[in-house]
Amino acid sequence: MITATVKSKVNEDICVLACPDNHGYSYMFDCGMASLLTVGDVMKLKALFVTHTHIDHFANFDFVIRNRAGSRDPVIICGPLGIASNVEGRFQSYTWNLIGKKRSYFEVREIVDSETVEIYRLCPPQWKKSLIKVQNNEVLFENEQVTVSHCILDHKIPSIAYRMAEKNTVKIHELPFAPGPWVAQLKDAYLQGDMERDIKTTSGIIKAKDLFYTLKEQPGYSMGFAMDHLGGGNNHRLLVSFFRNVDELFIESFFRQVDLDYAIRHHHSTAYLSGVLAREASVKRLNLVHHSRRYLGEVSDVIEEGMAAFENRSPNFSKAPISRYSEALPDVETEEVQ
Repeated sequence: MITATVKSKVNEDICVLACPDNHGYSYMFDCGMASLLTVGDVMKLKALFVTHTHIDHFANFDFVIRNRAGSRDPVIICGPLGIASNVEGRFQSYTWNLIGKKRSYFEVREIVDSETVEIYRLCPPQWKKSLIKVQNNEVLFENEQVTVSHCILDHKIPSIAYRMAEKNTVKIHELPFAPGPWVAQLKDAYLQGDMERDIKTTSGIIKAKDLFYTLKEQPGYSMGFAMDHLGGGNNHRLLVSFFRNVDELFIESFFRQVDLDYAIRHHHSTAYLSGVLAREASVKRLNLVHHSRRYLGEVSDVIEEGMAAFENRSPNFSKAPISRYSEALPDVETEEVQ
């Protein structure tokens, strides 16, 4: 199970912290100014996943620097084209004369395009980016418990959507013999597909394939995160596929549908479009976050608009929707959600 918590209040920037069960690390998605984020949260941080570096999604990176610059456990930062220079620039804005060469470093994984990720390292005291390697980006991040994949969205600049998934686990549901090391050996043989492995049980040696009936594979929990992007069209189709059957989704609901023209003009989505997207992707749990401050007096209705679309029902608003962006707009060609 992955427990994901929004660390920003409704009038603050977006920041979500994900903590897999029985795992010593945490993972952050975007790092806008968020008053609920603690030093303890940052001290456990393994990786930060940045959608894009507009100020409301990256302003709180200094808080990460402040608490992890001297840590021996590296922080991995993933983000769009230019993220390595953004990180380097933030480090270069401070004076580091009292810090010597240490084993600490920050690793930056920059998503160059749909096929390439460049990996940089920044070390004290100079904190200058150094290209380490270039890799295929099929899996952006992976360790023994989780994997993180991504796709690139259009926000007039690249904006990255992320999907974190726990790896499937294998549990034994029937014990034909007394417990022992053979259980772990059997699980490993199952995961490796090694049917002919000899398993030394408490009752003798048995082929792994003859004990596979005692095991059950349990799918890992998955969560998605997508912030600023142009609603509808190709972004919609891409995200419906990318988030298919995800257990939990955090997605922007920056504008109301009554302000759709304005949303399109600024390459954003609406609460309604995000709800439709989640329904079409068969998302199990939807979290509508990241709202324009012009709607702070009606956030519950903004969320209701998206949830009604997600649940395929009529919305129950406290007040009738009123446009907050009434100035004259140029004609904008749009793609409708299919």
